[in-house]
Amino acid sequence: MRYLEVACRLLLITVFVVAVYTKVSGRSAWLSFVDSLRQMQPLPTRLVRPTAFLTVTIEVLVALLLLIPVRRVGEIGFALGAGLLVAFTIVIALAVARGTRATCRCFGASSTPLGWPHILRNLTLLVVAVLGLAGASAPESLGVPGALLAGVGGLVLGVLVTAAEDIVALVRPIGRPRRP
Repeated sequence: MRYLEVACRLLLITVFVVAVYTKVSGRSAWLSFVDSLRQMQPLPTRLVRPTAFLTVTIEVLVALLLLIPVRRVGEIGFALGAGLLVAFTIVIALAVARGTRATCRCFGASSTPLGWPHILRNLTLLVVAVLGLAGASAPESLGVPGALLAGVGGLVLGVLVTAAEDIVALVRPIGRPRRP
């Protein structure tokens, strides 16, 4: 179970670090993220910028907490990450239900409108956070080779999650219309 925790930590660290980086990597990236929140209409316009700042702050906090190899700190990181993923899932589901055509700015520039794949991705990441939380409470100790293997596995899966839209775009047949 502890190896699962390590894999979940590295997967979520990767996802949240990439998410933060792609939102704050430049003025246009930041403004695009803020604009995508505005298009989703989860809040009154005056609260969009503070919410964007709060979102990025919590994403950074989750990644930092998960980086600290202390069981209780990791539990807090997993719990906070799970809460954030629940919030993301609800906001995206509401936007999809309203027919909003906002694009996903979770991992950088994307022309893909929010849809069920984004909800499914966030629910899967929520499961990862819950599994990590469960693994963090396991009493077993870790061996270095197993922990390294679990960590690399989590890192690779995290990279795949953040690049999923780009991977799908590469393998989608030319001329096939995109589903919203």
